[in-house]
Amino acid sequence: MMSRDPALLSLLARALTYPDATTPALLTECGAAGAWAAPAAADELRRFAATMEGETIEVMQERFTGAFDFDPKCSLDIGWHLYGENYDRGDFLVRMREALAAHSIEEGVDLPDHLPHVLQLLARMPADAAAELAGASVVPAVEKILGGLDGRGTPYEHVVRSIHAAVSGFAHATAGDAPHV
Repeated sequence: MMSRDPALLSLLARALTYPDATTPALLTECGAAGAWAAPAAADELRRFAATMEGETIEVMQERFTGAFDFDPKCSLDIGWHLYGENYDRGDFLVRMREALAAHSIEEGVDLPDHLPHVLQLLARMPADAAAELAGASVVPAVEKILGGLDGRGTPYEHVVRSIHAAVSGFAHATAGDAPHV
């Protein structure tokens, strides 16, 4: 079993944020991840960087929006993938908001179950709690996101595949409902 890599989780969280002027430097970091990250996760990040290399910020923004904003199957809000729109998602959102606050992670405009927030949380919380959250919530949601992205030809599929490789490597398989975050 691979150990949790907080630096990789932080890089992945940043790779799943809306592109801006800092994105070209981020792509350089993604391309260099092979020097230190787990091989499966690093390979996907290098593919992402190579695919986006030379694109304008506007084109990167269009690709991001096209990947995640028009099809609910590709939503980055993991609670939606786990619970849909039922009451259990509300409970999950409350627990995620509390966990983010406890680890000094700012929500911004996105919901507390937004995958970049959750990746930051996994990087900061104790290893056992991170493994439980990853196994019970993140891995199943990421697998659903990958299903939504499959065959769409978006470079962001590489980022989500990298997340799956990184998180699956330290996740504890759990049965039942979401973990106590």
